[in-house]
Amino acid sequence: MTLEEAKEFYFQYNGFSFHMDREEPVKYNRFKMLDPGKDTLRKWDEELLENLFRDLWTNPDRIWVSHGTILGVIRRNMIDAEKYLNRLLDEMEKMKFLRLFVLTLIIENMAGRNEPMNDGGVFIICKYSNLAARMNAIMEHLIGARSSDPDVDERFKEAVCRFRKAYSRWHNLIQ
Repeated sequence: MTLEEAKEFYFQYNGFSFHMDREEPVKYNRFKMLDPGKDTLRKWDEELLENLFRDLWTNPDRIWVSHGTILGVIRRNMIDAEKYLNRLLDEMEKMKFLRLFVLTLIIENMAGRNEPMNDGGVFIICKYSNLAARMNAIMEHLIGARSSDPDVDERFKEAVCRFRKAYSRWHNLIQ
């Protein structure tokens, strides 16, 4: 495997080793043997983030996928975490017009998908930046803008509850 092939493979799976190993274990082993190095992976992650932000609004119904991927890439390497998290919050300020289901998925990304909820945006922002208050204000604005929507369902309500629980937990623990 050449370095260029390694980069292509890395980008194909957004650098997530779990997916690389699960989907193409032989290729992943060759990738690991090549060992591109931390500096190269950090550079690739910066390029990945630029691509993800550039394409974020390409398909508003799938924005939650890119949103979650951005959070994962930032968390993996903590590259300029504050800069990229601020940029993500800038984009999130525009999300109140998303379809309710898509917004629910964004809220779930922020809350975290697993207990103890340290895989979500709330944890990442509270732990690796000084943007917790800004994030909470944006999220409460998004939630408030849609809470009276006649299509609000239990999943939305549960996502909101999980977000608020995660924010309370991580904001208080990390302060």
